[in-house]
Amino acid sequence: SSPSPPSPSRVSGLNFFDLAIEIRLKIYSELLVRSEPIVFVANYGPPSPPLFRTKREGLCPALLRVNKKVHGEASPLLYSNNRFRFPDIFVSTPSATDSPHVAPFLRQIGSQASLIRHICITFPTFDGFRHDRVMLHEAHVKNLELIRDTCTSITTLELLLPPDSADYTFGDSPSAVKALGLLDARFKAILSLKEIIVNFQVYAAEDLSDCRIKMRDWGWTVEVT
Repeated sequence: SSPSPPSPSRVSGLNFFDLAIEIRLKIYSELLVRSEPIVFVANYGPPSPPLFRTKREGLCPALLRVNKKVHGEASPLLYSNNRFRFPDIFVSTPSATDSPHVAPFLRQIGSQASLIRHICITFPTFDGFRHDRVMLHEAHVKNLELIRDTCTSITTLELLLPPDSADYTFGDSPSAVKALGLLDARFKAILSLKEIIVNFQVYAAEDLSDCRIKMRDWGWTVEVT
């Protein structure tokens, strides 16, 4: 019969845990931390579809299953040092809308969600502009509350605003400014949050509208890509 593979923690007579912790952390980082965001996608169809990573190379989360000690040392690097980007799915609520699909991942990782520092989602949408009764769509409220309650160490929330949504989401009107005020109040409820980045994905550089200037007045970072 073929020989058994060497134990993951013992290779060529060297016990992995005999290495200095600084070296072990460096090895973990090489296997678990990416310079680019970890991007999730979802299959459209089911009410709550599973999430998949778009790029599986360059990331080795199976490392966390080696043993409890590796998991304890390495998991903070995976969750704290990466940026996580979530897709939209259609949410059938009283105010049906597309909404970032964050719940499956945060619930799957349980208490590890408290280690996450950077999340990227699409810009929340609003309803009631025509009747001057602006409110956040319910699905976005639930997402922000879930992030607030589970990602207790989050410092950066990045919001993507696609080209076709910028003008629709933000007309230069009092209602649009009111909508941003509602959103800012939601952000302030996430006590660990230190930076809000709004990434305007536009076809060509444009002058900042009043709403974008207001975002900067509130301390949000505005980027145009």
